[in-house]
Amino acid sequence: MLASHKTKFTADSIEKKPGDEFKFACATYQLDSEGTDRHGDISILEYHEKSINVLSVLDVGGVLDLWWRDENQLFGACASGELRVVQTDKDCVLNKKGAAKLSDGILLAVDGCSDSVVTSDTLGSISSIEPDSLKIKTSINSAHGAQGWGAEVWGLALDRHDTNLVYSGGDDCLLKIHDLRTPHTVATSRYHTMGVCCISPDPISPYQIVSGSYDENVVHWDTRNFRQPLRTVSVGGGVWRIKRNHDNTHLLIAGMHSGFHVVDMEKFVVTQTYTGHESLAYGADWLSQGFVATCSFYDNLVSVWHSGV
Repeated sequence: MLASHKTKFTADSIEKKPGDEFKFACATYQLDSEGTDRHGDISILEYHEKSINVLSVLDVGGVLDLWWRDENQLFGACASGELRVVQTDKDCVLNKKGAAKLSDGILLAVDGCSDSVVTSDTLGSISSIEPDSLKIKTSINSAHGAQGWGAEVWGLALDRHDTNLVYSGGDDCLLKIHDLRTPHTVATSRYHTMGVCCISPDPISPYQIVSGSYDENVVHWDTRNFRQPLRTVSVGGGVWRIKRNHDNTHLLIAGMHSGFHVVDMEKFVVTQTYTGHESLAYGADWLSQGFVATCSFYDNLVSVWHSGV
């Protein structure tokens, strides 16, 4: 560990700020002792000279996932069911810009591109949002779960080559492909044996994605054949997040109970494991020059360390 920082609430998500080498956003989400009120915030942090400096903190209630639309605009999937938009100024001070109530449940994930945002929730639904007006363009109800009930959609990602395509992973153990132009699921994989938590589409190669699950497996897919994966590697803990480095040569894995892991994409093996956190490994992202920022839940810990890449 090169540097560490303690958050006020339990930490669950980290996203590197575009255009900055060592600045990143961190989200927190925490229930009160009675389990009724939800608290949380978004902070902008910077790794500098072996320390983590707090540049700004904004109380927005519990936040479960983050996505940067550009270097100044940040979207948060909130426990209130709202999609929250915040803006940073030239000094990286956060300000509230807008919010839209999208769900009666908890928003679990957010992803997007410049002109489209997608979210998922605890009720099994997926929504496509216009990012400026925050109006719903398309909703897929019961994207996961059986008729009459919805399974949590933990994993969600927009395809990088065709933004009509959305990948989702649910508590029902299913990995799915959806086309936002149709109400029907395009393809379904039943390979994972436990809930699917995260999906990472390849920004360079079409039809290539990587999925992660509570079953502890990181799985490389060609989406044209969902019956048999290309490669798998186990990380010994539930796979909560997958992040690709800038060169698309390595994956950074948040492995919940097993810590954080670096996977070489060419050989598809774990090349480094980091166990400097004492709680659930949840949030992770690549910074610059092989450095990474990670966070864990119950110990409120943010760390920066080097991946060896």
